[in-house]
Amino acid sequence: MSHYFIGIKVNAEISEKLMDWQSILRGTMNYKDWTAKEDLHITLKFLGSCSDETVERYVHRLRNESWPSAYPLTVGPAGGFGDQERPRVFHAGVQRVPSLMETKEKVDGIGEELGFQKEKRKFNPHITLAKKQAEGVSPLIDASKDSVLLETYEMVVNEFSFFRIHPGNHPKYETVATIKGGQKI
Repeated sequence: MSHYFIGIKVNAEISEKLMDWQSILRGTMNYKDWTAKEDLHITLKFLGSCSDETVERYVHRLRNESWPSAYPLTVGPAGGFGDQERPRVFHAGVQRVPSLMETKEKVDGIGEELGFQKEKRKFNPHITLAKKQAEGVSPLIDASKDSVLLETYEMVVNEFSFFRIHPGNHPKYETVATIKGGQKI
């Protein structure tokens, strides 16, 4: 069985800017896992291993719900999880707006009905740029040198997707289904 997650794909314009952030980060830190440009996303729910039948049921349920219409989302500034000097995950922050939170809650609710556990940690929306830190010091320690890492960008969200994970591939995430906002299919 394959592993899956539900998330919001980052648009091409923001992806380019985040690749610039990765370039800055590569100058000061060495991570084991760098997110490919095509794989940049905001995770709504990690599902883990699922059967094809479970995936079909989940997608069917998602497509039969009403979702928020297109809404703006602020991406940035850069941040990290863990030690400030050597964060285990380096990411772009994502603003917690009501439409994003509504989507997250509905995705979780459907998941619970289908037997998936609700995440115990508070939802902290972000876009992972690198993880599994090996060595180096975060450029955020002296962000004045790389102020681009403090910038924010606007992106419009009008859909989210169900992804299959292919760990050995590049890119590693395959879109299985896309759910449009503001409508039932």
